[in-house]
Amino acid sequence: FIMRLSRGIFMPQLTSTLGVDFQTKNICIDNKNVSLQLWDTAGQERFRCITQSYFRKADGVMLMYDCTNEQSFLNVRQWMSDLEEVASRGIPIMLVSNKTDLREVFKMQSKSVVDREAGEKISQEMKAIFVETSAKEGSNINEAVVALTRSMIKHAVPQEKDSLTLNDKPGKSFAAKCCNK
Repeated sequence: FIMRLSRGIFMPQLTSTLGVDFQTKNICIDNKNVSLQLWDTAGQERFRCITQSYFRKADGVMLMYDCTNEQSFLNVRQWMSDLEEVASRGIPIMLVSNKTDLREVFKMQSKSVVDREAGEKISQEMKAIFVETSAKEGSNINEAVVALTRSMIKHAVPQEKDSLTLNDKPGKSFAAKCCNK
C-alpha cells in the first residue's frame, strides 16, 4: 500500500514491515498542497510497543487488514484499543481492507475471507472511515488517502505559534518576521 501510494509501484515480493517504514507523499487536496508523512508500522505483536509510540503524535491513522487473512482482521480490535490508549482524542481513523483483488480467488478455493460487510460493521463501531483497496491493482489507494487527509484537515486543532510576542509598551507587540507562520 505505502509503496503504491508513495512511488506508484506494487512490489509482490515485499515482506511484512519489521519495525517502521517511512515515506512522504505530497498531494493536492481542495487546491491546497499537503505534505504527508507516512509511517508504516509493523503489525506483528512483537512490535506493538514500538508502534504505540507512533500513535501519540499522529494526526490521522489508517488501520489496515488483509481481507484474505481473518487473524489480520481480528487484530484490528486490539490495534484500536492500543490507539485509544495513546492517541490524541478525535483524530480521524480509517479502517482499510486491503488485497481485495484476491477475495474472489480465495472464495473459489474455499478459503475464508473477510467480507466487506464485516469491515463496515467494525468501522461503524470504531467510528472510523471504511474503505477497501488493492495495492496490487492500485484501486482506491489515492481515494483512501484523500478521504483521510480531508478528515484530518477538517478535524485539525489550530497549532500554537512557535514564536513569542514581547510587549514593550501596552498595546504594541513585536514579533520576529522570520518566525511567523
